[in-house]
Amino acid sequence: MGSRNTRSEGVLASWNDERGFGFVTIESGDKIFAHISAFPSRDVRPTPGERISFAEGYTTDGKVRAHSIRYLDAPQEVPAARRSRPQTMSYVVLVAFAAAIVLATATGMFPSWVAALYLVASIACYVAYAIDKSAAQNGQWRVSEGALLGIGLLGGWPGAIVAQERLRHKTLKSSFRQAFWGTVALNVLVLAVMATPLRHYVFDLVRLMLSTTSA
Repeated sequence: MGSRNTRSEGVLASWNDERGFGFVTIESGDKIFAHISAFPSRDVRPTPGERISFAEGYTTDGKVRAHSIRYLDAPQEVPAARRSRPQTMSYVVLVAFAAAIVLATATGMFPSWVAALYLVASIACYVAYAIDKSAAQNGQWRVSEGALLGIGLLGGWPGAIVAQERLRHKTLKSSFRQAFWGTVALNVLVLAVMATPLRHYVFDLVRLMLSTTSA
């Protein structure tokens, strides 16, 4: 994404907090797209009516968007429910799950390939989130939400949590968040079933499928 060295000023005319973007109106009356990733971190979310300065950036297809945004006014007081909070619970779930997988593998409850599957899927999921965020910033073809949720459902959700928090991506859209945690619950439920004697039948089925595929 290219950019100019000069900075412009404008007013945040609209803001979609769920989707994480809005539009800035400049003196000429033109509106410039602004994504949440271009704003500096603070406790209060961007609010319509705030004055900001920014550098004009250009996506690969020539579209203009604001980047390197700075606030020109002190942040307005907003209800506590709208303030950004650290996602402590997400990391608690992640750490508890990792500890459970390590313990289950060490005691022989699960074969080592189960932990390896989660690791590989998590790396793939993190990469998918990173690609999607880069595409969102540059106005390019996005990774579908279905694909992100699908990789998470197959065991990549730990990597998705890390990506969401580190990249500040897919943390605002409530419908996606609900679907995401639904896939987490489903994945953990399946894993819990595998902790019962039924796991032997599941493992035998997986081995049969793998042998059939390689034949």
